[in-house]
Amino acid sequence: MAIFAIIKQTAPVDNLASAIRTAFPLAHYDLGDGAWLVAASTTAMELSEKLGITECTNGSAVIVEAASYYGRANPAVWSWIKANWEGTPLG
Repeated sequence: MAIFAIIKQTAPVDNLASAIRTAFPLAHYDLGDGAWLVAASTTAMELSEKLGITECTNGSAVIVEAASYYGRANPAVWSWIKANWEGTPLG
């Protein structure tokens, strides 16, 4: 399963958080400050369309598919990434 980072941009419409929670109720992780991780078997373009980003229906954002990961964060973030990358999603 692919892991995508979604970084919200300022837009007149801001329903992105709700769209992510609705479309991926068990396959998203809210990093705070307008950033999320989403696990999905899709492309970045398809994800953008599904979340209403392409047409700015729910807001605007940058979507990046992760190829690797590293950094310092809450251990729950690393657990979520590992489980979802391996295809055993954590709700």
